[in-house]
Amino acid sequence: MKYRFSLSLEVSVQAQPKEAKAGTGAVSGLVTLKGEPARGVTVLLQRPGLSSSDSNRVRTDENGRFRFSGIIAGTYSISALAPGHISPGVDDRYPGGRGLTLNVSEGGKVENINLEIKQGAVIAGRVTDSQGRPVIEETVNLSKLDKNGKPQMYQLNSPYNEMYRTDDRGGYRIFGLPEGRYLLSVGREQKPGTVIRTSSGISYPRVYYPNARSEVDAKVVEVAEGSEATDIDITVHDPTKSHGVYGRVVNADTGQPVSGMDLIVTGLTQDGKPMGGWEEIAERSKANGEFRLMGVAPGRYALFARTDLSGPSEIISEPVIFDVVEGDTTGVEALVRKGGSISGVVVIEGTSDPKILSKLSQVNLYGYYMSVKSGIPGLLFLAGAPSVNVNADGGFRMGRLQTGKLFITVNQSAETRGLTVARIEYNGAAHNEIDVTAGEQVTGARVILSYSTYTLRGELKVVGGPAPPGLRFMARAIRVDQPFQGLPVVEVDGRGEFVFENVAPGEYEIGVLPNFAPNGERFDLQTMRLISSFKARAVVVGPDTQPVTLVVDLGRKEGKR
Repeated sequence: MKYRFSLSLEVSVQAQPKEAKAGTGAVSGLVTLKGEPARGVTVLLQRPGLSSSDSNRVRTDENGRFRFSGIIAGTYSISALAPGHISPGVDDRYPGGRGLTLNVSEGGKVENINLEIKQGAVIAGRVTDSQGRPVIEETVNLSKLDKNGKPQMYQLNSPYNEMYRTDDRGGYRIFGLPEGRYLLSVGREQKPGTVIRTSSGISYPRVYYPNARSEVDAKVVEVAEGSEATDIDITVHDPTKSHGVYGRVVNADTGQPVSGMDLIVTGLTQDGKPMGGWEEIAERSKANGEFRLMGVAPGRYALFARTDLSGPSEIISEPVIFDVVEGDTTGVEALVRKGGSISGVVVIEGTSDPKILSKLSQVNLYGYYMSVKSGIPGLLFLAGAPSVNVNADGGFRMGRLQTGKLFITVNQSAETRGLTVARIEYNGAAHNEIDVTAGEQVTGARVILSYSTYTLRGELKVVGGPAPPGLRFMARAIRVDQPFQGLPVVEVDGRGEFVFENVAPGEYEIGVLPNFAPNGERFDLQTMRLISSFKARAVVVGPDTQPVTLVVDLGRKEGKR
């Protein structure tokens, strides 16, 4: 299947007052390998957000053909699953990268889908130390060069991730790779702020194939479809010893030690921003509150204590900042205290249908922070997004809250599809967010849900120049009067179509975002900004909603409309 982008973005919007009848759509096509039918290949038709075990699977017949019938209307991704091969449209670097997107209408037949699989390439070799001894259970890092020669981290979203780790002979074999140019390396960057997280405190500094210390001096490994690059051997440099950090977790109110806390740490830049991802310490705080972190390079760090998010505890903490200079660091103290909470009732408006009202006990409220007091980026996620089930009578209580601005949404599921947060009422006023203070107990909140099964459809066209081959686009719709209650982003399918489901009545701003191409290349920043700047308004009121047209003109210069 080819992407049909003759590119003026035209969005036609249709609102449907009733739920679509299930199970009347069909999808069929052909899987080929080197132009020949590929028989016995598994084809996966998957709804977004569902695991592969919950998806439709069929095998191709002796002529390479497949067919799905009785398909519920909605958005799907389709791919061919063949170990060591590459399916069209799949970008396996990212979880959920499951192939071409299809929008199936009620009773619609999507035919002549051509999935041309390709045999993946192989890179294999050994990792040894300076004395020729095998380096065992060490991870081999892979970067793929884009068209400008810039390396991008690359790891297949594959059940065979053990292929990145060396065996007892130091050997590795990475298969199923798309053709391209790659850099391979072993070890970690050892710079100020680096957390190595090894039990022994010993780690290997980053070395690139064959034994270079930087990307500039690394040798490029180029592979073609179905090729195998062997003897890609890497020699690591002598390991270095890093430092240990010792401290304890203490209750800020009582001064007593706190056990069983997860400890998470990140390196900080001079201006206090995280240098990379947050790393979790292997062991929790002990009975006396003590913890240790091994394998830390000199630098500045922030450490955060967190309880098991699945447990009943409502303890929260703020990050403690410390420096590692020379030798071990002791006396680091992480303070924890009881978090804030919000309680009240959830109600559904806009329907009197008993079946819909009975869904209340299946609703799961999800909170996320737009800001927190600490000011350290990344803490929003580490704090643990609060989530709570609603009682049958509509009552709820959300605890373990940090100081900051909290937004509440509904976790979408098959049972609660169509329910969205319309507004939050407390203290006699309507709000989009709630200001929370640690330790404060907010009561009497009313979370008002609206129910809708309307559908918003669109078609993407682009003018003023061709889009790069294989490029994907994502469509988004934001409620004009509630900018924090936007619809989930959906992918534009291979026919240029996209569908938003369960859309509540209201006015929406529609736009598209360029996504990564399957070959790993990116749009330049100016083009990405240009595409993102085009908007259109759609008012969803009922079946008479008028179509909306938005033209995305690649020939225009950024900022000129």
